[in-house]
Amino acid sequence: MNRIVFAFGCAVIAPLTWADPPAYLVDGAIRTAGAEHGDTIVEGFDRLYVAAHPGVRFGPPVSGTTSAMPWLTYGRVLFALMGRTATPQELAAFEAENGVPPLEIRIAHTSDNPTDDLSYSLGIYVNRANPIGALSPEQVAKILSVGNPGGDYSRWGQLGLTGEWAARAIHPYGTPEYTGMGVYMQSMQLGGRPFAANHEAHGSTPDILKRLADDPAGIAFAAINRSNAQLKQVGILGAGGGAALAGTRDEVAAGRYPYGRYVYMYVRRVKDEPLDPVAVNYLRTVLSPGGQAVIEAQPRGYIALNAQERLDELEKLK
Repeated sequence: MNRIVFAFGCAVIAPLTWADPPAYLVDGAIRTAGAEHGDTIVEGFDRLYVAAHPGVRFGPPVSGTTSAMPWLTYGRVLFALMGRTATPQELAAFEAENGVPPLEIRIAHTSDNPTDDLSYSLGIYVNRANPIGALSPEQVAKILSVGNPGGDYSRWGQLGLTGEWAARAIHPYGTPEYTGMGVYMQSMQLGGRPFAANHEAHGSTPDILKRLADDPAGIAFAAINRSNAQLKQVGILGAGGGAALAGTRDEVAAGRYPYGRYVYMYVRRVKDEPLDPVAVNYLRTVLSPGGQAVIEAQPRGYIALNAQERLDELEKLK
């Protein structure tokens, strides 16, 4: 087995002399882990990295979102790629083992394509019978959660609907709180507040939207761009006014659409120890113009970070 040595920014292969090589180095190859939907872009990142660091090899990745963080927790992989944020349970287990949380690096925006097994932005949906056309994120939060400043919404009349709709109870749908979408909504959109008492949870977007199609008084969060004859994705009102946002690629890339999520790479940190230099250099490759071009090359795939986001993530590596 060999070890990787960095000299003037380039990697060369030298005989292994330390007693304890990194656990992610297996038969001389670097092992990584993460969701299968990231395999295409990771293969592109690997090729870029190897071109700049001759002699480095990458082994087959360990596939699976749920297994990625445990592998990273014990240093068995260089990074864990995930189409969602780590859950509180995953972070607690990591910190218990390493003394600090993992380093979280955004590498891309999620896709607007919910049909190719990618991680995706979210949309807010209502039944076609519902006359509402657009909502603000604040209104959505007051519908989906309890304990909001200024009160919660439980009737459609509170959103301005009149007639028979005024007294009709709102029925929210979504995923359970411990899923990737549930954790995202609670932590990023609902201020950590619990879902409404009548929140009806289902495990997937098709199941959520199937129920919503039969419920004129319902509202749901689910994968973006799934409107059909029975239900519609409502526009989202931006803070600065103007036309309602639909979650287009341009809106997501600019950071304007509030339900645009990210793809992450998590890197192992150990208390009072520096970051692994291989991980740092790999992530700099991912965040480079060439790395972001790999993301853009996947048809209807993930969306590259904008310039400010790249700078923000590179700053974390210092």
